[in-house]
Amino acid sequence: MKKFILFLMVAILATPKAFALNIFTCEPEWKSLTEEITKDKADIYSATNASQDVHYIQAKPSLIAKIRKADVVVCTGADLEVGWLPLVLRKAGSAKVQEGGENFIYAAQYVPLIEKPTRIDRADGDVHVQGNPHLHLNPYNILKVGKVIADKLSEIDSENGEFYQKNFADFSAKMNSQIKVWEQKALRLKGVNAITNHKNMSYLFDWLKIKTIGTLEPKPGIPATSKHLSELKSLTEQNKVAFIAYAPFESAKPAEWLAKESRVNSIVLPYTIGGSEQVNNLFDLYQVSIDTMLSAKGN
Repeated sequence: MKKFILFLMVAILATPKAFALNIFTCEPEWKSLTEEITKDKADIYSATNASQDVHYIQAKPSLIAKIRKADVVVCTGADLEVGWLPLVLRKAGSAKVQEGGENFIYAAQYVPLIEKPTRIDRADGDVHVQGNPHLHLNPYNILKVGKVIADKLSEIDSENGEFYQKNFADFSAKMNSQIKVWEQKALRLKGVNAITNHKNMSYLFDWLKIKTIGTLEPKPGIPATSKHLSELKSLTEQNKVAFIAYAPFESAKPAEWLAKESRVNSIVLPYTIGGSEQVNNLFDLYQVSIDTMLSAKGN
């Protein structure tokens, strides 16, 4: 009898957990946000990680298989995933989740986008028609999108609706409290000049009132050139620059060259969850970003 009970316990522990929902997210920030809302009630998958540039992802069979099983899809939108997501969706052929469907969430549809182009010309590089899609680096945007996710999950899985709403309320209260702390801490960054590799830090800088006076890319999606870097060197000589920032998936060489030539600190900002060993959730993301910039700025 004891052996049978022991066998039964082992079998129960070895049985895979049955989740209420399968959720496909395009980026780590949406996986992290959805985890805050669902806790142990969902199986959540992120199609990308912090070492990848989301603009350039391959539509692998593994992504197709994952999205085919999904009950809900959460992505950024604003054409950030246009190079691979439509193909994945088409090949998956899921009846549950299709672009524009009820169970498909594009974060960009729920927040005000910045840096909308005044003209569309391929000569200007990889310009996003709807505006800058890297919206997750402003925590106020995270709260807006989180409410949408909580409401949608409560609608789909009404049995756990109160659970999702309570989790989001707790997350929102903690995030709002931390925002006040971060904004006070980052006052020394207000008004400083910075250079980035791409315009993927714009929402972070806009939130903290940091001025982007140049990018290492001469045009969006175009790698740095010697001529452009020389122009940026002159720019740093004419303006006091606090730091040169780039993301983990971007080449360090242009930033390091300019940093050495202009005697300005270059820094890697985490950009998303997993962007550094210290960044395991959204709270870490903003904390580490601010601390890194303050350290680079110095007194």
